[in-house]
Amino acid sequence: MAPPAPVWQRLIFGLILAWWTHAALAIQPVPVAENLAVDSPTARDGKVPIVVLFSRAHCGWCDKARREHLDAMATHSAGGALFRQIDVDSDAWLIDFSGQRTRHRTFARKHGAKMTPTLMFFGPDGQSLADPIVGYRLPEFYGMLIEDAIEDSRNRLRSKDK
Repeated sequence: MAPPAPVWQRLIFGLILAWWTHAALAIQPVPVAENLAVDSPTARDGKVPIVVLFSRAHCGWCDKARREHLDAMATHSAGGALFRQIDVDSDAWLIDFSGQRTRHRTFARKHGAKMTPTLMFFGPDGQSLADPIVGYRLPEFYGMLIEDAIEDSRNRLRSKDK
């Protein structure tokens, strides 16, 4: 039987484990949309867009987009945008921007989201603010595409107030 590890090795292992656990818990997944009408006042007050990820079950590109970009952006957006997810193949209930009860699948169809992942940028009243980003193209530039669309959306929201 091997002798127990020295105290300093156990301490370093514990610190690494604690850091790793904290880092993993710090990033939260993009929230599934439940009530866009409730999200709207927050977006209106902050003059920020609601970024909707249209996703589907077993979509590897959707998982990659979430894991490599969207989860961190949604967690650390610092008031730059609200992120929500709509599952195009789900019959889960959703309250849309106008306060009407619908289903994820129906909402996606209404907005023409056929391919996944698709990102759409909405104002507080459900108006489109920027061109959708369809697919997961150019992974090295995907984050920049999203940030540019968010900035364009924010500028459109600000210009409406002038």
